[in-house]
Amino acid sequence: MWSHLLIHIIQEGGKEVPYFGEPDGAGWLGEALLYALLGFFVTFLGIVLLIFIVWLCGQIVSRLSARKGSKKAAAPAAPAATAEEEGIGEEVRAAIIAAIAAYYADEEGTCEFKVKRIKRL
Repeated sequence: MWSHLLIHIIQEGGKEVPYFGEPDGAGWLGEALLYALLGFFVTFLGIVLLIFIVWLCGQIVSRLSARKGSKKAAAPAAPAATAEEEGIGEEVRAAIIAAIAAYYADEEGTCEFKVKRIKRL
């Protein structure tokens, strides 16, 4: 297939061997450059193909997750009940916060935990 790019075809051991350059082997640099450039091109083409496949998979996944997200958003959400409506008093909430703070006080480092809402499950 690529033999039309090469200048000479030589018989060695009963086989035709294509050479780029002189038949005595003096043109080995041209042949090496040709094969190197072909190798670079094939490698570059393979990398571009892999990038395209990964990009396409990412697009498919993002569209599928967007569809699932729109279905979940379409369902009516129940209004969030506050702790007072669920029967959790101020003393119970303070006790829970104190227990969590006491637990994390024994841990090394700073406690970055903040209680924003207590909800009965």
